[in-house]
Amino acid sequence: MTLIHAAALLAAISGDTVKPAPKPPPVRFTGDAGFVSTSGNSTVQTLNLGDKIVAKVDAFTFTQQFGVVHGESNGETVASSWRGLIRTDMVVHDNIGVYGSVTYERNTLAGLASRFGTVTGLTAQVVKTKTDKLVFEGGVSITTQRGVANSGDMDFLGGRAATAFSHQLGPRASFTQSVELLPNFHESADLRVNTETALLAPFTTKAAVKLSYIIHYDGVPVPGFYSTDRLFTSGLQITL
Repeated sequence: MTLIHAAALLAAISGDTVKPAPKPPPVRFTGDAGFVSTSGNSTVQTLNLGDKIVAKVDAFTFTQQFGVVHGESNGETVASSWRGLIRTDMVVHDNIGVYGSVTYERNTLAGLASRFGTVTGLTAQVVKTKTDKLVFEGGVSITTQRGVANSGDMDFLGGRAATAFSHQLGPRASFTQSVELLPNFHESADLRVNTETALLAPFTTKAAVKLSYIIHYDGVPVPGFYSTDRLFTSGLQITL
């Protein structure tokens, strides 16, 4: 057997035994769930549910998110927050892209009956290593807000500036931090700020414990309500 024949045979064997790394699935689903119930001197039930679906098609990424937090204490509702998002991203050059999104919010205990927002803007991934990722986003928004009891109604043009940072703590554990600024171009005092600090600790390849601390700040809240809401959640996250 010549060296050429031997090399060809080795290449054929290697091709059969060494398999390429699997491609990530084109559609990924992530679900979050947490529940707390107490009884006795006090009766409290708190439920948080959420989902995220990401689908990639060529240069496009489609994202759908939904989350609800509901709490009752002694038969009275003490927390009720609903959030939804639909977003489309398109890569235009390397780590630069454009995006458009539609969001929905409802939190009657904060005086918010509904808030719809549409955003169009640019996104840039400025850091991408094996352990760290950092993304900056900016855009222009149109917001329609309705308060409870016909108070706090607003329709305005605004902006959006956001950053998202993630760090791998180990093979699967991760830490994430996001900050979102939403100014109102018609009223400078009406600045909304959303932040989320999260820790993910997987115990299987598809299941993890998630701890999350969220802050929502509204510079001009609905009259009669506080400007800041803080929310700590813990629960199970499933990724498929």
